[in-house]
Amino acid sequence: MAPPSYEPGHRSPVPRGRVLVIGIVLLTLIFVLWAVTTGAIRFLGSDDDEPGPNSTTAQPSVGSTTAVTDGDLEMKLRSIRPAGPGKLAVTLVVRNRTSAYVSFFSESQKLVSADEHGVNGAVGLTPLEPQETATVTVVFTLPDGFVADELELHAAPASPGVRVPLS
Repeated sequence: MAPPSYEPGHRSPVPRGRVLVIGIVLLTLIFVLWAVTTGAIRFLGSDDDEPGPNSTTAQPSVGSTTAVTDGDLEMKLRSIRPAGPGKLAVTLVVRNRTSAYVSFFSESQKLVSADEHGVNGAVGLTPLEPQETATVTVVFTLPDGFVADELELHAAPASPGVRVPLS
């Protein structure tokens, strides 16, 4: 079968496979740009590796104004209160310590019982601009009989986290 002929001066159509590859590459680039700018992916680590003068890695008790740090975020426990049957609301003040955009993931936060069982927070995302501070309330749905002993705070889903005693 002979290849199709085209009139002189007209371009031949782009092969379908090439269009597909170009589309996939463009979508991948858009995703990577979004992930980097929102802090979902950090390639080079924190911009500010040193804790600020008002932060510490000590574990405060409820009502303390002492902040804890994990990764790019400084977090301060403000209050814990019931949020309906079987629910607990934890209010935090979260500060982005860097000069980059980052996000605070509510589902990465965890209440831990004395026997090391954990309950993650409800899904939520709070974007933080460089050096921005926000008050965030994380809601936890507790199983029957669950008694929280500590709050485990994370700057990112895979960060080591910092435990804050609740008693």
